[in-house]
Parts: sequence; structure tokens; C-alpha cells
Amino acid sequence: MTYQPFDSVADRYDQVFTDSGIGRLQRSAVHHYLDRRVFGNAPMSILELGCGTGEDATHFAENGHIVTATDISPSMLKLTDAKAEKYGLADQIRTVPLDLQDPNCSDLEGPFDLIFSNFGALNCIDEAGLQNLAEKLVPVTATGSHTVLVVMPRACLWETLYFLLRGRPRSAFRRLRGGPISAAVGQASVSTWYHSPQAVVRAFEPAFRRRGVVPVGFAVPPSFLEPWAGRNPRTLAALAKTDQILRQRGLLGSISDHALIHLERS
Repeated sequence: MTYQPFDSVADRYDQVFTDSGIGRLQRSAVHHYLDRRVFGNAPMSILELGCGTGEDATHFAENGHIVTATDISPSMLKLTDAKAEKYGLADQIRTVPLDLQDPNCSDLEGPFDLIFSNFGALNCIDEAGLQNLAEKLVPVTATGSHTVLVVMPRACLWETLYFLLRGRPRSAFRRLRGGPISAAVGQASVSTWYHSPQAVVRAFEPAFRRRGVVPVGFAVPPSFLEPWAGRNPRTLAALAKTDQILRQRGLLGSISDHALIHLERS
């Protein structure tokens, strides 16, 4: 997997997604789940796969956890280091380069209490890559530890309806097509695989077993609709409340912008 496309968008990523209304709502939904279902009173050792600019890593560290933040992009890792320094969290966040397609986990200093990957980092590898990753994670995880993976599933109701109304059926059903899809990342493109929650669970079995699936962004739209969301803040707030009501409907994860998959080490 190449890092150049992600380097090219690193400086703008927070502006385009992290700090957007949609980005904040979807991230808040993920953090809410972790607070309710994973985190307790004791600090955890967390391995983050695809840390991006370090938004989740700094959030976890601010809450007392120790984070090993990994990414293939040197620019993303530099931004994560900069955030850690800015907020006085450098002692709690360690950055490590890691290619998810061919991960070398021998230097990650586990075992970890939580393996975490947010917003589609695992969509950069195919199902065989997921199986390989799961095998590499076994030695750095303890029995009973948590794994929470947030991926883009093979269908998204918002995306399908939007592109059908625009007369673009190929885009409406792009997630369903077999094989990698070329997705734009800045001025470059990245091969992207959309994974159903069932496929992710299957790839991680038997070393990891399913705990639950939660929709992230069923009512709240995908981030490419941020211009519309910015013009309609009340509607976006109402959609966020709808997601709060529906967050326990696991089946909706298969047709949401993202699906949160919670696994436990067997």
C-alpha cells in the first residue's frame, strides 16, 4: 500500500473531515460506543491502526489511556506527533509506521487491551489482507481484549439514494461492485474495498469473536454532503438524534456510511 496519496491530503484532512459537522457527529458516535461498551475506570493500552492526524489518539490520551498510533503516511504521523506535543500528551502517544497490507507487528510492544481502527482505514486492504492482519494481531492481543473496527460497508442508503436522484446509477451502487474501487484521495486515487460487517467478522475468526455491530452514519449522511449539511444545521441535528435512537439496530450497519464492528479476542 502506498502512502503518497495520504501524505498529499494530511495538511487538509482536519479541515475537510475532522472539523466538519458530519465528521464530528460520526466520530462522537464512535466515542460514545467506546465509552459505554469498552472503556472502564482503568487506563487501557490501545493500538490504533490508521491513526490519520491523531484525533482519536489525542482523545484517548486525554482520557488517561496509552496509545500506539500507527499509519502508513509519514505526514500523518508527524501531525499526530505535533498534536501530542501541543496538548502535552507526548508521553502517552507513540507513533509507529505500519503498512496494513503487510503489517510488521513485532515491534509494537503489546499486549494491547484495545485494537482500534476508525473511518475506513481497513478499506485500504482486501479480505485476504484482513485475514493476514488478524493473524499478525494475535500475538499482540490478550484473551478477552477488545477490537473495534469502523469500516465502510458494501452498501450505504444515503449514497445510493443521492446518486440515483442525480441520475448516476454507477456511483449509486459502486460499493456493491466486486474488486477494488478507485477512490479519490486529494488529487490521487487509492484502491478501496468495501467490507460487509459479516466479511470482517469472518476474516478475524476464529481468534476474534463477534461482540456486536453498530451503525455509524445511518441517518447522518456521508461526508461528501458536508456542504448541504452546513446549510441545514437543524436538519443535521435532527438526523443525529435519529442515529442516537437507532444506534442499537445492528443490521443498519450494513447500509450505513460506516459500520462499527466490535470483536473480542478468543
